[in-house]
Parts: sequence; structure tokens; C-alpha cells
Amino acid sequence: MTTRTLVTIDRKAVRQNVASVFARSRKRIFAVVKNNAYNLGMLEMVETLMASDVHHFAVAELYEAIEIKTNFPDSYVLVMNPTEDFETARRFGIALGVSSLEWLALHSEQLQGIELHLKINVGMNRFGVSSLQEAEAVLALAQADSLDLTGLYTHFPLADEPDADHDGQVERFVAIADVLRKRHTFTYIHSENSATIVKHDPRLAFCNYVRPGIFLFGYSPIEKMDWLVPSLRMTTEVVEIREIGPGEHVGYGTNFTSTEPMRIAILPVGYGDGVVRGRAALPVHIQGKPYPVINKLFMSHTFVAVDGTVKVGDEVVLYGDGVEIDDITRTGAANNSEQMCARSWRLTHQYL
Repeated sequence: MTTRTLVTIDRKAVRQNVASVFARSRKRIFAVVKNNAYNLGMLEMVETLMASDVHHFAVAELYEAIEIKTNFPDSYVLVMNPTEDFETARRFGIALGVSSLEWLALHSEQLQGIELHLKINVGMNRFGVSSLQEAEAVLALAQADSLDLTGLYTHFPLADEPDADHDGQVERFVAIADVLRKRHTFTYIHSENSATIVKHDPRLAFCNYVRPGIFLFGYSPIEKMDWLVPSLRMTTEVVEIREIGPGEHVGYGTNFTSTEPMRIAILPVGYGDGVVRGRAALPVHIQGKPYPVINKLFMSHTFVAVDGTVKVGDEVVLYGDGVEIDDITRTGAANNSEQMCARSWRLTHQYL
């Protein structure tokens, strides 16, 4: 049975975004597809990316990598979170990120036959080694134990913060990478996330891969990018029209009280479906016309102030037709990854 709220995911848009990222970076792509490919569907998105000549993927957890390798055995997958299931990683040919010197020293004997990528921590303090001394110790241990250290990478957490010390983080990575590259040959060097790619930083020219995530799906963690094509459209329908008078409330509580006669459309979708409350920051569209959301989004319903032209059964555009995920992000009400990942898969989904 289909739901009245429909999510449409446009694979052509993803292919266009891949081409645009490549055109701007001139580097091969290590696609970040964690969290079910930003909640757009892991297998569908990996299939789309593979058809666009993207064969390298980064995920958070081992189970995500297994899903990809099981369905796309010719893919290359890096797991960024630390794991201890080395036999599974080896059996599927999955690469692992080196999260710390301690992790490598503890598990060195179990890591034979597994490709490793050394993570440099430049300030996020999530995973990775934080100093040249630690990095040199990892390299020495890997060489002494004949480990397959094929990758070097970092993550720039300040790339989308205009007044933060992104430059300092780049310098920290470059300083460590320069030393390591003189002592070891890395097949994969990747550092540029979506927000860093558009900086065209010549200091990172030695990196042979970029590692975008949300750019591939048409959304930007920084300013608006006219060349990105949003891949998600979300629609629902009007299920009820109510006429209310002055002084009446709408929804739970008294957050909204009418000051004049109003016509209210009720939509059968809310935060229980993964539509974040921040979506109320901008209008929805019905018959091409914007209408404001009133009160908060509730678990299963959303209330919209409408005029006399709106009727039960009319399509309502929640995302698309000029109001995109990024537009809500720029109001400060919710960020783009949050809006994408919150959406429930109990809603009907279709792919174009």
C-alpha cells in the first residue's frame, strides 16, 4: 500500500552532480555513502554512482561496507569507524581506517591482508593520529609488520565555517603528509570533503581523490551552488479543510491563535515521518503558490493557512518547486544532513 506522502529520488540529478564535482576537482571520487547514502537508499545510490564511473566508497560502519561489497563486488569500500571484525573485512576485501596508534598496535597481527588508510586528526578529534610523531610511529609499525598501508586521509571539520581556522587545519595535514609521502607510497590520498572541493586549494594538489558526500546528492554545506541539482522531491496532499474563526487555536496547545477568520489545510505528514520541525520555516507550495505552515509540525499532521482555491486532494510540495532542503538550512532552522537523514522509509519512495 502506498502512502499519500511520496518521496521521489532523481538518479539523473545524482549523475549530473558527479559530473560537476569531477569537472571542478579533476580528481577521482571517493564517495561518502554513510547512513544509507544520506538516507537516499544505499544500493540505488551506489548503483547510480558506479554507473557514473565512481567505484570508491567511504562508509561509517562495517555492515554498510558488507552491503556494498555483496551487491557490487568490484567496488572499493573504506570503513572509517574502528572495528575488530577483521576476518569479515578480509573476506570481503574491505579497507579499514586506522583510528589511532593504539588501535594499530593492539591489532597489528590480525590486520594482515587488509588494506589500511591512516587518518590524520587535524582538529575534529574523532578518529586519527594527532601528531607527526604518532603518524611516524604508525608508519614504522606498518612497515615493520608488512601491513598493507595504502591510504592517507583526513577530514576538515571547519571547511564550512567562514571565520574558523580551516587554513590551519590544512597546514597541519600537509605538514604531516609531506613527511610521510617521502617515506611511503600511498595509493589513495583523500582529504577534500564537499565544502573543501570548491576552495581549489593548491596545497592539496597532491591528493589524488576528493571525498564528497552531500554534494553528490545536490545539496551544499556552504553557500548556494547553482550547479548542484537537488535529487529529492517530497509531496503530500490536502486531506481536510477547516474554517476557523478569530481566537481559535490550531493544533496542540496555544502556540497559534487566529486573529481573523482563516481557512486551514491539514496535511497527513509530520515529524513522525521524519519531516523535521524546522521545515515550518518556509512555505509549502500548492498549485504553484506558496502557503505558510502555522504552528509547529506535529507527529502525523501539518497545518497550512490557505485560500479558497485550495481543496481536498490537492498536491502539496514539501521539498521541490523552489523550496529545497538547502533553503531550510539557510534559515537556521535545521541543517541539510539532518533533514535528509530524518526522513522515514515508511513513506512511499520512487526512483527516476
